Amino acid sequence: MSLNMEEMCENLQSGERRTKLSALILLQDQCEKESYAQLHDIFDEIYLHLLKCYSDRFESVREKAVQTVTEFVNKLPPNDFHLMNIVSTLVERMGQQETLESSEEIRLLYIQKLLTLIQKYTVTGNKRSLQECYTEIISVLTKALRDAYPAVQRESCACVVALMNAADTIAIQPFIEKLTKPLYGMLNHKHSLARISAVEAIGRLALHVDPKNDTLSQLIMEVSPLLMDSMPLVRRECGQLGILLALELRDRYSFFDRIIPFILCCLKDDSPEVVDFIRPQWIKCGKQYFDENEAELSKQEIGDLPVKNYPPDVERPTIGCRAIVQRSLRLLSLITRESNDWKVNVRLHSLKLLYQFVLHAEAAMTAKFFEIYGDVARACRDPEAIVSTEAMKVADLMGRLFSYDDWIEHGFDGLVKNTKEGYLKCFYHMFAASLGSKIDDIIRVSEMLISSEFSQTLKPEVQLYVLKLVETILSKSDEVGEQFENDKNEKLVLNSYVATIKVMALSFDSEQTNVVELQDLGQYILTKLAERQKITVAALHENYFVNALNYVDNLDASLDDLTEPIILLNGLINIAKLRATYLPDLQEKIILVWENCDDSAKVKIFTSISVVMLQWTETINRQLCESTELLTNFVSSVIERHLLWHAGANAEAMRSMAMATLCAMSQGAVEEARIVLPACVAKYLPSLLEDRSVATRHYSVKCLFNFGEVDVEQLKPIAYATLQRLDDPSAGIRELAAMVIPKLSPKFNKSKSEKEDFEHEIWETFIRKALDMMFLHYEGPEVCLQKSIKASINLLAAKYPEICKDSYKRTVAMSYNSLSLRELQSELPLLI
Repeated sequence: MSLNMEEMCENLQSGERRTKLSALILLQDQCEKESYAQLHDIFDEIYLHLLKCYSDRFESVREKAVQTVTEFVNKLPPNDFHLMNIVSTLVERMGQQETLESSEEIRLLYIQKLLTLIQKYTVTGNKRSLQECYTEIISVLTKALRDAYPAVQRESCACVVALMNAADTIAIQPFIEKLTKPLYGMLNHKHSLARISAVEAIGRLALHVDPKNDTLSQLIMEVSPLLMDSMPLVRRECGQLGILLALELRDRYSFFDRIIPFILCCLKDDSPEVVDFIRPQWIKCGKQYFDENEAELSKQEIGDLPVKNYPPDVERPTIGCRAIVQRSLRLLSLITRESNDWKVNVRLHSLKLLYQFVLHAEAAMTAKFFEIYGDVARACRDPEAIVSTEAMKVADLMGRLFSYDDWIEHGFDGLVKNTKEGYLKCFYHMFAASLGSKIDDIIRVSEMLISSEFSQTLKPEVQLYVLKLVETILSKSDEVGEQFENDKNEKLVLNSYVATIKVMALSFDSEQTNVVELQDLGQYILTKLAERQKITVAALHENYFVNALNYVDNLDASLDDLTEPIILLNGLINIAKLRATYLPDLQEKIILVWENCDDSAKVKIFTSISVVMLQWTETINRQLCESTELLTNFVSSVIERHLLWHAGANAEAMRSMAMATLCAMSQGAVEEARIVLPACVAKYLPSLLEDRSVATRHYSVKCLFNFGEVDVEQLKPIAYATLQRLDDPSAGIRELAAMVIPKLSPKFNKSKSEKEDFEHEIWETFIRKALDMMFLHYEGPEVCLQKSIKASINLLAAKYPEICKDSYKRTVAMSYNSLSLRELQSELPLLI
């Protein structure tokens, strides 16, 4: 033996740090040179001195002592006596109530040393030696798992994994609970590597848990929150835990419903790395289950036909994987309950898990539809877009994979009893994705959509999905083809039209963000309905609009412009316009508004009437006599009542709207207006032309441009009132008045010559007065007014040349140096 052992022992006990370090270094060198037998003798003599150095006051000595002992252990064969001594020393340094070792690095060396011992005794087959030290090892690990140094904690988890891999279940079970508590604490560690290590250790530890107590359930419950961890590797480790238990847990069949969520959540993970890592292992689990139940599953495999409507770009799970999930459907209630949690990530996690359950269970899960319908529907209207989108994916998948005949009736019942946004969205996605829709089901959907609960709501999302569902039932009806009977087809078209136009009407004048989308989709549906009936959209309105108009009710109440019936009526008028087939019915609704509703509602409806009146000729599309009769009735019943003067600002506004409508009528129904206006409006115009409202006066003057012929006696007050507008405070009205005077058309009595001469004389007197005033106003500074007067004088001069010349001469004679009138003579040769 080359070493002086007596001297070596003295050096290890020396008070000098250098002496002890030199001795330890020398021992390490000796480990490289000596044989096993010589090293065994050396270690037997000095191991007590080496272990005593573990408690040396110098950190460098303690560190070197640990390294030296490690060298000896690595070189020497396993020895139970040395194992017990080393572990006892570790317990003394780390396993006490208060940790004696202050150095983090040395505590890490202690745990690394313990890991080395566990691995060495495991590989060499001396597991029984480890069992005798379980109490000491567990006490060290329990303390180390709570260490403040993360590296120590991670290494301790590695020790747990190594120990569990080698442990006898019965021998290790008494110590399980002591290890689980500190491991649970590590699941919330700020370092992701620590969390990963803890999950791995818990997975190995779970294989030895007694299934008769609640430890395994508690273990699964503690790890479950990490499925929503922000780090993909942590989530992947949770999936790995599920795979481990699904493959190796002895009582795994009893715990499949608690294990598979770890796996299925990873299959729907946002990180491809997680999915790609777990998927092949999950297939392995399915294969193992298939092999274990081959007698039963092989028969099922024979009739396992491909699903016709399987979602694109989704790989169908193997029959073994599907069988595992199908036997675990009792977990659904727990999953759906979490879909209503107050935390967004919990709700999202729950729906992703539910998606995988549906994907694996397929039609076998149809019987559970009534249990999850309400929760999926609520999730479809979740305020968080990411959650609602995931819920709608689940609904789409249910529609594809569930047995249509088994879920459709309950789907209808839920929609009828819960006329809410969520149920509508859920039903839409299921119905749209399903196959095998029947004629009666399509008709039933259309009948539900026309009810006020769906198509008469002001909620933008509900409106959108009503239109989407209408589009869907039309597409599905096209698939039915020739089986669709004529009466049912007519009913479908009618219901689809009513539901669509009501939604369009309610969103027409809205400020909601999806109004353009709603109007475009609605117009597309109307076009599709027209093509289906082989008619135009205009004819579609003529045929079916009155049915939609019937849903405008409660107009006998004091409604304002923001109430649903007024919004609906206003939208219907703007979308369908005025048409002969339903004009009388529309008049009745409008009259109810005039008699009962607030002024704001009246103004809103009147505004729309004035707009659509511009398209009268185009939309009425009838012979002149019939069109004139319709227009006369409309004006007399709807408009005329507002032309009579009443006090108050609201009455003034209504007069303005009435005149705006008549003005629009004179432009949109040119031929009819020349007949209707004189008959219905002439008696009100003199007062309207002098109304206090600028708008009323403006529209009154403008209305005269297409007024038609009027008896001289009736036209006379209108003409003079118009002439007074040359002095109107509004420049625009002054210009219009100057332009409209030549447009006035007197109707002379031709039956009696004396009366005819008298009427001509009356009218020429007016023309003379009009020309005098126009020449007089021509001298003013307004360029635009001069231009209007010049055009009117030119027209009047062509018709009444002598009167025009006389008037010009009189005006010039009364004027002093009027350059503008002199210039006018050169521009209008008729005045010479």
